[in-house]
Amino acid sequence: MARKDFDAPSLFESAAPELAGEPAGKPAGQPTGEPTDLERMAAELEASGEYRVARRLKPRDAYAAPLRAGRRALYIDVETTGIDFPADVIIELSAVPFGYDPASGEILEVGTPYSSFEDPGRPIPPVVADLTGITDDMVRGHRIDEALLGELARSADLVVAHNAGFDRPFVERRVPAFAEVKWGCSFSDVDWKKAGYRSRGLEELLLRHAGVFYEAHRAETDCRAGIHLLATPFRDGGRPMRQLIDATERGLVHVWAMGSPFETKDVLRQRGYRWFAGDKDRQKTWHRLVPDVEIEAERAWLRDTVYGGKYLAKEEVIDPIRRFAQS
Repeated sequence: MARKDFDAPSLFESAAPELAGEPAGKPAGQPTGEPTDLERMAAELEASGEYRVARRLKPRDAYAAPLRAGRRALYIDVETTGIDFPADVIIELSAVPFGYDPASGEILEVGTPYSSFEDPGRPIPPVVADLTGITDDMVRGHRIDEALLGELARSADLVVAHNAGFDRPFVERRVPAFAEVKWGCSFSDVDWKKAGYRSRGLEELLLRHAGVFYEAHRAETDCRAGIHLLATPFRDGGRPMRQLIDATERGLVHVWAMGSPFETKDVLRQRGYRWFAGDKDRQKTWHRLVPDVEIEAERAWLRDTVYGGKYLAKEEVIDPIRRFAQS
């Protein structure tokens, strides 16, 4: 499973830098050139107004030509034995390098993926095997190449994940070099709600925003899907990646809803709070990251909705390099 026939810097080299970028407002990866019979049929169905046609996501080597001033990013995804950090562990990791224009947010070239299984040293729970298709036999004896991933982390200006608050702690624990890189999140750093999308799930967003579908819950395909999502402009020509870049440069406050009543757990979850099971340094509670420009509104919401007029939450100002890290 692991691909080791390259060195880390070569991962960032595009295999097809000559591919042109997509015009604003057009889904990245839309078929070009002479339409096939299937494309003609799809166009006819769509023109009727009675159908929407979704196309399968096709991996791309580039969305636009590389720029001398372009930056390097790494899209990361992990599959794990469960969602309980630190008890659960990685069973598959993929890292897909890509270039981007820091000014416009345009995605440029896409490098060679690194993917590897990881033997967890214990049976994979049946619910995880059913969801991912990953079995004990597939992971047995495999190990992630920590040295190569460390090189990748040091070569990147930015690491991106869809729900980075989940992925970063697992990746950082396994490869400590990722603690020194700035992280962004295609789930929470883009205002998908403002764009008209109710769900922020990767499959749903890719279908609604880019008009394509894919087989989810495998690390490399999820990375490819995330990059494609960020490469597809909004209807007004704005780019999701530009919003994500802006978010990584804003200040954040980590809000811990200490002493929140049990009956408020559902509204906290709906608000984006995650459950922390507690450790020797901190009691169990709900928590979330809030942009510093929104902290006054968050305090008011907690007072009115959770604490009945009081304010019992604890706050920590987060260094940008520690966004989404496990506290």
